[in-house]
Amino acid sequence: MAAALCLVSYAQTGPDVLIPKPVSATLLPGETNADAAVKTVIGSRKFKAAVKGLPDYAAKEAYRLTIKGKTAVVEALTEEGAFRGKSTFEYMKKMSPDGRLASCVVFDYPRLRHRGLMFDISRHFRDKNFILKQLELMASIKMNVLHLHLTDDAGWRIQIDKYPKLTKMAAWRDKALWKDWNETGHNYAKEGEPEAFGGYLTKDDVREILAFAAERHITIIPEIELPGHSLEVTKAYTETACLDSTGSSPVFTSDLCPGSDFALQMFKDILDEVIELFPSEFIHIGGDEASKSAWGSCPRCVSRMKANGLKDVDELQSWFVRQFDEYLASKGRRLLGWDEIMQGGLAPGATVMSWRGTEHGIKAASAGHDVVMSPENWCYINRNQDNPLALGEFVGGYLPLSRVYEYNPADGFTDTAHLLGLQGNLWTEHVPTDANFEFKAYPRAFAIAEIGWSPQEVRDFDEFRPRAVLLADYIRGLGYNPFDLHTEWGERPEKGREVSHLARGCKVVYNIPYSDKYPAEGDESLVNGLQGGWTYVGGRWQGFQSDFDVTVDLGKKQRLSFVGGHFLANIGAWIGFPVKIEIQTSDDGVNFTPCFETYCQVKAADDGAQYVLLGDFIDAEARYVRIKAPRYDRPYHDWLFIDEIIIK
Repeated sequence: MAAALCLVSYAQTGPDVLIPKPVSATLLPGETNADAAVKTVIGSRKFKAAVKGLPDYAAKEAYRLTIKGKTAVVEALTEEGAFRGKSTFEYMKKMSPDGRLASCVVFDYPRLRHRGLMFDISRHFRDKNFILKQLELMASIKMNVLHLHLTDDAGWRIQIDKYPKLTKMAAWRDKALWKDWNETGHNYAKEGEPEAFGGYLTKDDVREILAFAAERHITIIPEIELPGHSLEVTKAYTETACLDSTGSSPVFTSDLCPGSDFALQMFKDILDEVIELFPSEFIHIGGDEASKSAWGSCPRCVSRMKANGLKDVDELQSWFVRQFDEYLASKGRRLLGWDEIMQGGLAPGATVMSWRGTEHGIKAASAGHDVVMSPENWCYINRNQDNPLALGEFVGGYLPLSRVYEYNPADGFTDTAHLLGLQGNLWTEHVPTDANFEFKAYPRAFAIAEIGWSPQEVRDFDEFRPRAVLLADYIRGLGYNPFDLHTEWGERPEKGREVSHLARGCKVVYNIPYSDKYPAEGDESLVNGLQGGWTYVGGRWQGFQSDFDVTVDLGKKQRLSFVGGHFLANIGAWIGFPVKIEIQTSDDGVNFTPCFETYCQVKAADDGAQYVLLGDFIDAEARYVRIKAPRYDRPYHDWLFIDEIIIK
């Protein structure tokens, strides 16, 4: 807090307030008034020499800002670079409480060419004015890509003239909240009906957004999802759905039918209209999380696989994606997709957006494909950013500003030639309002901006955080709704406390194994005295996609007074509490005697994370303790997570 205050107590506002942090900044004697005239110099010989050797993309955005006397001079090679320099000057003016600026020279250029955010406007529609508002802020922190997730099961959000039912029906549903719609049968409505909730961007809306973005040197990348996440399309145009095994009835899943010639042509037609609107080099086709559940029995899909020598449904997906890779290439565009497009073989011209960790992006780059890094554990800014007991509903784990900022997109790459950049993603299943969207986006988007622009060696979180506080406070005054860093709770206190008990350091036998996906620290995790944080991600919480059943060997017979375990629930991530905990004891590890069972009295809520110590007091002597905790057979209770067994 003191560091944040000292920024605004300076006599003059200097470049130390900037987000993103510049490559270099040198203070000069004296000061300048914020009303100083701005002069732009494009393409001078002196500046060309200064940026010689930079990558083309960096030189294009490079600038030198000199604030001295009564003027501010911006030197650049391009109009884009000049815009970045003027934005720096404007930023410093806005942060100055009294209009006094330190005389200085700022020399600056971006680390990465793609510095973006993804807005999911399908699950909860965001209109033109909201998008324009965010573009204004993105430009001020030198972000240059907005990826719009325009289509998904929950709503089609862009006007397509050739297929009007996409906006007359697929853009509307019978429930305002995604959660309610998702749990009540996925019912769509018709435009104009009283119960119709949703909306879409008209082509005129898109043109206005594109013009506004272009003035700020931001590229808009549209995403038209295929073959998964397309229930709304199959309901509006049943010809795009798979058929049952008899070939007589449509099977409605979230997937398009890759065996359907109609679906293939329809999406080429859709892309024609999208390409006509959007000038972006990349068109995003999604490609993620296709269930493929109906493809193996659909006669059209089976025929497609046989005709093309495809051995399985993964290769069928790859074939389908390749059709659009080739089609977009024929139109002078490039295909971008989530990393699942690698399944069954990656299309030759495809660029990968790596979200399921970092390994897929690294692998794609090693094979010569361009990549954008967006790993969920650092870049999914819809996740909870503070104490979930206070902030309510969210999806995924704990992702504070500090964790976002620590991400280095170059980690793991032996060669960064194919690393285009990084992107923060904001999915909106549980983000129904504009205010809630901004609350999740900022200030974490500031960290994404700085990671993408500033050299790795100049970045330091302790120095960044006060600047983030200052900017968040400023934009709050402009009508944005950022998370308040002044009141940040921080990590769960229990994570910093060790627990002493009889089972600590003892041998644990897993009668049912834990998940390879969430092993925590392996077999010692539940008896190492270490408790978990707010999130199931991060190495302390051990996950079971099954019932929980372990046996602890205490090493010798001991008097026992309590047995229990710390459990976590987060229905948004499909994690529930167990039905009950059952305790059995034994002297030989073979013959066990039931000791007690205690039912969980806490119902897993649907609006955030919960934490409970489930156990009971006992009076027994034993060497071996068996702890069983069965899962509920209910929706959204697929997982159990536990961080520590407590035996006293």
